[in-house]
Amino acid sequence: MKVVFLYPLAKDAFSYLRENLPEDIKIVARIREEGPFALQPNVDPEIVEETKTAEILMGPYVTEEILSKARPEVGGKLKLIFVPWTGVDRLDLSLIKKYNIPVANSHGNARTIAEFGIALLLTAAKNIIHHDQLMRKGDWSSRFRDKPSINITGKTVGLLGFGAIGTECAKLLQGFDVKLVACRRTPSKTTTQQKKLAEEIFAYTDLVQFLNISDIIINSLPLTDETKGFLGKEQFNQMKDGVIMINVGRGETIEEEAIFEAVKSGKVFAAGLDPQWHYPTSSSPPRKSDGETDVSKKHFPSIYPIHEFDNVVLSPHRAGHLVEGYERSHWQDVIENILRIYHGKEPINIIDIEQGY
Repeated sequence: MKVVFLYPLAKDAFSYLRENLPEDIKIVARIREEGPFALQPNVDPEIVEETKTAEILMGPYVTEEILSKARPEVGGKLKLIFVPWTGVDRLDLSLIKKYNIPVANSHGNARTIAEFGIALLLTAAKNIIHHDQLMRKGDWSSRFRDKPSINITGKTVGLLGFGAIGTECAKLLQGFDVKLVACRRTPSKTTTQQKKLAEEIFAYTDLVQFLNISDIIINSLPLTDETKGFLGKEQFNQMKDGVIMINVGRGETIEEEAIFEAVKSGKVFAAGLDPQWHYPTSSSPPRKSDGETDVSKKHFPSIYPIHEFDNVVLSPHRAGHLVEGYERSHWQDVIENILRIYHGKEPINIIDIEQGY
């Protein structure tokens, strides 16, 4: 059996797979060098050639050339496209529909992302960025004056999106004595466990009511045609004054101008944002020889100066980056799915192509 990676794979990740998979599973991948790397991969001809006889393609970067030759109807062996992380928004869904190839994603990072979301929430609620910046200048003037904290205890926390990440956020919030409510596309999919965690489950059609009662909103929505710009100016107007907004879903599910104006006006007390709107083309900007970032190469996360607000906690979409390594911490279900295909079983975590997640 052959597994082909359509993006550069870290050496540690390759070693981890080799340690946990049978020897007769061939893993084909370009090994990523240390340091900055291209976020948008260029699939080289040798990799494309290997895809013709692959059972599994890893990563969302499939092309017409690849799928037209790898599908079983023309003698290929392709059984699964596997995106080894949660978001599948970089996948060309029109191609998937055309060739009718099943796609699976990974939910292995849900707990890690949820922990990061709670860290963003506490940092935002306690206005830590503002006071930290002053203390680094030796300035204690804000100690009991500027930008007081907000208590989480007793608040209504609205989970926008109630999949794997939203569920883990709910578990972590159990000790804060909060009221938990959730809003999801299909409330009928709510599990028994989720019903025990959230007091009320709203559908997208009841979004206004959900926004009206939430003191804190944690957004973990995937990016689909339906969720792009899901929270815009109208939705922010429907929120409580002084709401806290946390985003661990996708940047484009929130309109960047809308949240900028909401923070500027005070409608949003504070925000914590890991996914952004505008990304650089490499993992880090070029640096000067002295180690300082080259000012001419700076890349801000939004076309609006949201980075100037010290009540906005910004993170470069790195919630899953761990000391232990992403793959060693999160790839349990990736390995399980590879083994399922290897043993002729049905894969888990198959996405709904029509819904886009």
